[in-house]
Amino acid sequence: MMEAKELIFGTGNKAKIQQVQDALGESAIVRSVSEFGVDIEIEEDGTTAQENARKKAVAYAKALGRTVFAMDNALYFKGLEDKDQPGLYVRRVGGIERSSDEEMVQVYKELIRSHGGQLEGWWEYALSIARADGTSVEDSIISPRLFVAEASKKIVPGYPLESIQIDPETGKYVSEMTSEEQVLFWQRSIGEPLNRFIQTNI
Repeated sequence: MMEAKELIFGTGNKAKIQQVQDALGESAIVRSVSEFGVDIEIEEDGTTAQENARKKAVAYAKALGRTVFAMDNALYFKGLEDKDQPGLYVRRVGGIERSSDEEMVQVYKELIRSHGGQLEGWWEYALSIARADGTSVEDSIISPRLFVAEASKKIVPGYPLESIQIDPETGKYVSEMTSEEQVLFWQRSIGEPLNRFIQTNI
């Protein structure tokens, strides 16, 4: 049996940490940089999700003196013009620099409602692994979703848009899945390419 690798994740977002742990299963033990006392401000001003992922991974790796994994998300909807795509700025909606979870859900509900009540879309998960010397490697995963205007009443702190996302395979709101269903969902949607990236580069 393959020994689980320690993966130091450059984030303090507990929902993201759980998501990656679920996706990787027993092949890795995911730990937050905050466990190592690292608390630095990183300006995510890249022009692509990969640039932001690299910037976070490199900054944390240099600060910690160890290999660090980072991830940045971008969101796209089928049929929307480029100027209307959330892209990198998922939280910068409705003229608010950094929206709350509730504000995000409301703005996206209205957007989806204006397009007939549902939109096909996809998340880009940009991945980066950086070493203490600043060298890094990147990759991306594309994960499709169905977004709906009728939101679930359950909002996941840190990942609020799961309350308007339907898993195309099961038809369930992502936010309403049991912990066991969440594990299977993340393994199915990003697990294989994420695992391959981690095992190849750490």
